[in-house]
Amino acid sequence: MPSPRELITAETAAELVIASEDERTIEARLFAWDDVAQTARGPERFERGAFGEVDPSTVTLEAIGPHGNEPGVRLAGIGVAYAEQDDGPHLTVRVSRTQSGDELLALVRDRVYRRVSLVAEPGTSTRGEDGVNVWTSARLVRLGVVEAGAYPGAQVVAAGVEPMTTETAPAPEGAVIAAGAYDGALDNLRTEMLGRMAALEAAKGAPSPFAVYASLGDYLLAAQDDPKVAALLAYALADQITTNNPGVMPPTYITELKSNITVLRPAIAAFGGPGPLGDSGMSIHWPYTTVDLTTLVAAQATEKTQIQSVRVDILDGNTAIQTFAGGSDLSWQLIRRSQPSYVDLYGRIMLAGWSLTTEKTFELAMYAAGTGQQGPFAPLTASADQIRAATFAASRKVRTATGAPASFIGVASDVFAAWGGVTGLWPQPYGTFNVAGTATASTLAINVSGLNVIEFPYLASGSVVWSNETAADWREDGPFVATADDVSKLGQNRAIWSMGATAAFIPAGIVKQSATVFLEEAEAEPTTSTKSK
Repeated sequence: MPSPRELITAETAAELVIASEDERTIEARLFAWDDVAQTARGPERFERGAFGEVDPSTVTLEAIGPHGNEPGVRLAGIGVAYAEQDDGPHLTVRVSRTQSGDELLALVRDRVYRRVSLVAEPGTSTRGEDGVNVWTSARLVRLGVVEAGAYPGAQVVAAGVEPMTTETAPAPEGAVIAAGAYDGALDNLRTEMLGRMAALEAAKGAPSPFAVYASLGDYLLAAQDDPKVAALLAYALADQITTNNPGVMPPTYITELKSNITVLRPAIAAFGGPGPLGDSGMSIHWPYTTVDLTTLVAAQATEKTQIQSVRVDILDGNTAIQTFAGGSDLSWQLIRRSQPSYVDLYGRIMLAGWSLTTEKTFELAMYAAGTGQQGPFAPLTASADQIRAATFAASRKVRTATGAPASFIGVASDVFAAWGGVTGLWPQPYGTFNVAGTATASTLAINVSGLNVIEFPYLASGSVVWSNETAADWREDGPFVATADDVSKLGQNRAIWSMGATAAFIPAGIVKQSATVFLEEAEAEPTTSTKSK
């Protein structure tokens, strides 16, 4: 059912008759009973009696151009009689003595315009079993005479018009145009006709939606900017839709790449971000010691006795440098003709892939290198209090190994999801007094005993790591973009690449716990410390 302001339109196979030269009237059969019109809304027809009691003086005649939408088209007359006959509803209109009216009569006389188009405000309708929408009530608003329409059998059966004259025409009774002032006053006549139509509508308590427009041309200009105004345009001329005109309907492309290509590296960031790889070689080295610090210094037994004598070995810690790379052979046609630029989008996608690969490499290597172990603790099923107790104990172990407590907690994705819903980790807006920590969905932020819980997406299920920036580091050189023309194929080889390595400086400072390994809390705590980076 259309909205109340939408108008029903129909092209009809109407017969038009000019009653006489003197009366300047046109009689039109609006449609034949049971005629079905193919409209943009689908097939539809009007039921006999759908218009009810029609006041013909409220129905206007409009003279439209050969395409139905030229600026400057005008009203050309008004209804004088309406009757439902055996072959269909008939409307008789009187054509005004204006240039538009005279032109319309001439075109009807010459059988250029042979059909009519009606406009009606909708009332009620039903849908038949054949799929045709049947209007059972509607209000007839306007009639237009057109050149061509939906019904090929429509024709003018007779035409006779008053001879056209350049003499000044007498003004109609009650008109604002004085006799002898016809020349140059067509706009005033049009305004007066529209005013009369608006007055008639107002007297019925239903203001005309067209009364505010000086002409159909003015209305069309307004309809371009206002969809509500455009809904009143309802002449059922031959349909022209976008699918029939692909040559003037270029597609619109959104140039922003719609994909999750975030380049965050949470574990690398948690350990302080990437560090420099150095200037040479394919491995990196750092000094460390495993000496028991509690044996280095002792009390002197008595004066002049031998003091504590120890050997302090400085060992060589090292790790191999890996190379990470990926690329494609792009055709020059793709490079030059793509819009948005394929090279730009390709570069963003490859950078995202490089970020994820290096993050995964660091997470797995860091976890494998860690030697610190947390006591009995089941990460996936732990309560808020158990998480807090395990975190406190693990942070002590990190401090023993590195000299500083843990600064973050890294967890596998399933642990992150489980902890986000643990009872006792209350969202920030609800207060945090006397609770183990907080978990807020709007920011995906979890905090336990003052430590931020960070999702490390590549850790194995159930894994947890407590550590700080001193224990490990990711070192890298890059990323870089390498290009080389492939002339024989009219292409260009493009690759992104870098070198990187995981440096686990203090393995004991990487305290970890998995879902399947539970060690006793009473295990001996590390007593040695190595030099921080």
